Amino acid sequence: MLNEKRYIDLMVPFYNFARQEIRKVDEKLSYYGTGEAGHWAIQSNFNVAGALAVLAETKEDIPLDKNELREMALRLFRYNLAAHQTGNGKASCGNKWGCSWISILGLERMVAGQLALEPYFTDADREAFRKLRLAEADFLLTYDIVAGMCADDSGNKPESNYWNGSFLYRAYIDYPDAPNREAYLEKSCAFLLNAISHPLDAASIDPYLGRELRNWHIGFNFTPNYSLDHHAYMNVGYSVITLSHAAYLYFYCKARKQEFPDFARLHVHDLWKVVKNFIFPDGRLLRLGGDSRARYCYCQMYLLPILMMMKDQGDQDALQFENGMLATIRHEQLDNPDGSFFGTRLADMKVISRYYYTRLESDPFAALAFCADFRRRFGDDEEPQTVSASPAEWEDAFHAANIVRSDKVVRSMVRRGAEGPVALALPLDDSSLAEWCGNGHAQLLGRASIYHETSKFNRSFPGGFINSGDTEISERLPVGEGEGIYVIANSSAACAALPDGKSMIILEKAHVVKEHMLFSLRSIGWKIPNDVHNDKKRSFYWNGSRRELKSYSGDGVIDTASTHVNVDDKISLVLGYGADSLKIYAPEQAMGVIKTCRSMTSLYVNEICGNVEELPARRRMPGDVLADTGYAVIAGVSAADGEGYKLRRLDAPGELRAVEFSTPEGKVWRFAANFGTLPENFDGRDILPGQCDLY
Repeated sequence: MLNEKRYIDLMVPFYNFARQEIRKVDEKLSYYGTGEAGHWAIQSNFNVAGALAVLAETKEDIPLDKNELREMALRLFRYNLAAHQTGNGKASCGNKWGCSWISILGLERMVAGQLALEPYFTDADREAFRKLRLAEADFLLTYDIVAGMCADDSGNKPESNYWNGSFLYRAYIDYPDAPNREAYLEKSCAFLLNAISHPLDAASIDPYLGRELRNWHIGFNFTPNYSLDHHAYMNVGYSVITLSHAAYLYFYCKARKQEFPDFARLHVHDLWKVVKNFIFPDGRLLRLGGDSRARYCYCQMYLLPILMMMKDQGDQDALQFENGMLATIRHEQLDNPDGSFFGTRLADMKVISRYYYTRLESDPFAALAFCADFRRRFGDDEEPQTVSASPAEWEDAFHAANIVRSDKVVRSMVRRGAEGPVALALPLDDSSLAEWCGNGHAQLLGRASIYHETSKFNRSFPGGFINSGDTEISERLPVGEGEGIYVIANSSAACAALPDGKSMIILEKAHVVKEHMLFSLRSIGWKIPNDVHNDKKRSFYWNGSRRELKSYSGDGVIDTASTHVNVDDKISLVLGYGADSLKIYAPEQAMGVIKTCRSMTSLYVNEICGNVEELPARRRMPGDVLADTGYAVIAGVSAADGEGYKLRRLDAPGELRAVEFSTPEGKVWRFAANFGTLPENFDGRDILPGQCDLY
């Protein structure tokens, strides 16, 4: 049974952690985390306040004092009221918060907590809360709405447009006597119609508040195929964040017995139909474009509110996703003796940024509370059935993105990824095998690197796709006075997902453009997470033998002396050329880095590589070839079956790379990619620069 108790059981242990992070200011006020006026600190304080308020209202018997929980929730909530620009206090840093593009985000995420606290507000609380909400709403009336597809132009704002529009609509329904009430409605409509906005909206004559959609339309945040370029890469996580705010408004309207407005529904289900392709059956997000932040944390948690909304609107798959997510959260929480959600896995973050860490811990607490309250108010569900595993194929030209799913395997390729191109080939029954950071491509680590795609090509066909292009690697952090940000290397790569439902071929050539010091070079770079979600051990098979590797083993580079390696009897890699053998990299430290602060990691990862060069750093000169490799990945196969797949290099002219791939059943494919600047002919086929062909 999926009910309130499933959520409450995860929330209760967390309170033991949370109260260690709560600081008392005076007899009336406390804050969770670090308490600054910075928006993450304010959000996390609202997250915990709202979740405690919901926990205090549970119908379940819990080993906590519900009056204590409610009083703590009020103390945290009043802290934020006092520290707001309309309040009579300040945050722990000495500043006030409020009236920005993101300031009301925490209030949106604690809508269930707000409803739980309202019966316990004093008159002073109500007046302070009204002043805060109307001040923020009036500020949003002056805030220019922008929307645009490309994040490089700083105009891509689907999620903030949605939460700001939602905030205004909630003020509209809650304060009928507000002086600017009608203006709140109109600006809310404008924000929401430019949240999940689509190119075709510019010509739509559908009416909203008496005006055609095309007259409301400012810009489209999503591509024609509903991919999202937030933070300048194909960002599945922020598609989820945007949808989560639709869920908050949907819940609030339902609880207030108000209509969920038509302008808030625009493209919600269109986007959900696409996002469902990017979710494993166990509810874990399939972030095919990568993730620049902590793995399996923030965006993952805010999938839960969406599942509540979608199930309420008839989507039965949402129940299975929900069930899987609860099991995953529980599994990791049991690994943390303090009741936290991520305490062991994010241990280094606690020291480097308590601000960041306490915020991440608050996200699942808030999302679980929302769902618990939804279940308490609107009913339970029977245990879910298995998610329908119908094949799916999807592509997007802007991100050069492709995905193809069978009933057992998912394969994808995205060129505009968080840290360069990202390739994935995974069995759908084991989401813990997925790690995104530049997966499947040479790992070139210097002082700091940024990736930018300079050419891209992709094409789908029934059951598969081909995808290729060039990527520039630049230094991100020049340290010398007058030193610029230079392109230091170029990678040309091509990928083919074969129409056999399981196999993928990847070819790559990377070379130095400007002299540079490289600390680490690992070709192929196929990542195998080895952390809490797989119980911190993996089995690797090669040459008929098996070796178990544990998390943080520090074994360094393991040369298998084999061209075939299998992981857990679930995925095989086959080397075609570019190295003598496959190696397994088992470092001492985690590698799942957070892009904005590489000293913080969030996941331990092993890596299957071709050639590996670690410290000491080496000076590389223009023209040096860093990687020139070809390999295949076969997902959903045992070690024994994987041995039957072969990949060999074919002679080809110029900068053309060509391979022949054969299966145990005798099926043969040829794949060729042009990494040069001139057209080439191979097997009677003309292949343009930057493109590839499979036949």
